[in-house]
Amino acid sequence: MDETSTDEPDDLTTLPPRQSEWNRIAVIGGPGEDDLDLCLGYLEAAAIVASHWIRSGTNDALPVPIYYNYRHAIELALKWNIRLAASCLRRDGISIPGLAPDELDRFLGATHSVAHLADRLNQYLGRLQIPPPNNHIDQKTQDSLDWLHQLDEKGQTFRYSTVKGGKGKGLALARPNQQRIDFDAEIRRLHQTAWMLFSGYSSFLDAHAEAQAEYYSEFQHESY
Repeated sequence: MDETSTDEPDDLTTLPPRQSEWNRIAVIGGPGEDDLDLCLGYLEAAAIVASHWIRSGTNDALPVPIYYNYRHAIELALKWNIRLAASCLRRDGISIPGLAPDELDRFLGATHSVAHLADRLNQYLGRLQIPPPNNHIDQKTQDSLDWLHQLDEKGQTFRYSTVKGGKGKGLALARPNQQRIDFDAEIRRLHQTAWMLFSGYSSFLDAHAEAQAEYYSEFQHESY
């Protein structure tokens, strides 16, 4: 019997049969893979599981993984937008601490803090030649990022049942007090925030980068 097949669609201990032999293969990695690609993957995974939770009724095994996938998608989107904004600033000839590619790599590789990432993106947006209100993260998105940071300051809360409690304190419960939460409202908030960062801000910055590159190309051409 094919161990990947099951006659029980709700049996999660086995996986459904493949629709065809073409469904055996997935493509990952390579020079074209970037944080925005991974962001979309985590965002879609979060949306699929969140939709299942909404349609199927409460399943208390799912909220923490759903939080994690949305949070990681948001972190990746922030990091992508920071890199994109930084490249635009360098093209404008802006010189500020931490903007050099190697310095930026060290910063992004060392932090999982949503607050620190949002602050860096706001700094860069404020230095770009972009008129208000697009020169900073919109208030609704910022409020959601502040709220998410309070839930998980270091990117550990939704990964484990215990987290580092601080210097010399050992491990502490990630969720020491059992709570009843309006999870439906919270995942909808995370969903909207993640998509805003993924498709809204990245598309806006990409369009700005393209227009900026065309401007400097024409300027250099006219200079000759």
